[in-house]
Amino acid sequence: MLALALLLAAVSLSVGAAGAGPDAAFESVSFHLGLIDSPPAADGVIWGIRMPRTLLAALIGSYLAIAGVALQGLYRNPLADPHLLAIGPGAAIGAALGSLGAGTRGAIAGGAACGVLAALLSRRVARRQSADPGRLVLVGVALGAVLTAWAGFIVTGSDRTKVPPMEFWLLGGLGSATWTAVKALFVIGGGATLLVWGWARSLDLLALGEGEAKHLGVDVDLVGALLSIAVGVMTGAAVGAGGVIGFVGVLVPTAIRPLVGARHRPLLVASALAGAALLIGADTAARTVLVPIEIPVGLITTAIGGVVFLWLLGRIRSMAWS
Repeated sequence: MLALALLLAAVSLSVGAAGAGPDAAFESVSFHLGLIDSPPAADGVIWGIRMPRTLLAALIGSYLAIAGVALQGLYRNPLADPHLLAIGPGAAIGAALGSLGAGTRGAIAGGAACGVLAALLSRRVARRQSADPGRLVLVGVALGAVLTAWAGFIVTGSDRTKVPPMEFWLLGGLGSATWTAVKALFVIGGGATLLVWGWARSLDLLALGEGEAKHLGVDVDLVGALLSIAVGVMTGAAVGAGGVIGFVGVLVPTAIRPLVGARHRPLLVASALAGAALLIGADTAARTVLVPIEIPVGLITTAIGGVVFLWLLGRIRSMAWS
């Protein structure tokens, strides 16, 4: 997964409408690593535009994949996803409000704050519906539709020079990636990632069931609340930086779990790398397939992840959680 992510990152830096190729990308990276003395002519394109966009895609993909792993382990439900459970749409409300006052940093911080509220609300709903995975997703989709409508009201009534358009919040996009966004997303999401990592053992025990986990010493309510907060922060920050990009949290853990098993620490690492690779690849395709038109990256992830979701939904009755 690491090799794949690095390969796709190299491709992302080497292609684009500006025409700067692999040689320019290599020289630009070498210059900023101190290996050569002078930057190439295309350094502004490579290091100023493509590099922050590639890193932002990697961070968002990683956070959404980790959030999916955490939610699926917490609810013992392979259909759990931060956007299908309305966390992403809820975060979009805070991100849109935050962008009014403080630009990118405000959008990321506001998304993280509202993401936490949405995650806690989602947990309250999920605990009532967790016995039926399909019903859980249905309720989450309905709640997400309501929250998306509220986000739409905010965006429609806001200053369009400060708040991205509604299609950004619905389908995502990394066209406005900056180093400021990369740094803010790394700081805010990194702490939440460490929290999920710290509770990985508890997720392993929760796979046995809440009753069994309690007997083995897990404080189910505390772990559930802390993990919900962490997922809300990661998802909300990702939404603030790149809009609502769906199905990454379903697609990546579903593909990775058969390869590395159900233990959460290796699963979290592999899913983070795979999520980064997926979104780097999807964003590269989004900005190069129909040049000069840019496809919203959420269209690509939804086109792939939606198929996987339908497959999972069809098999859910015969799947045994392991």
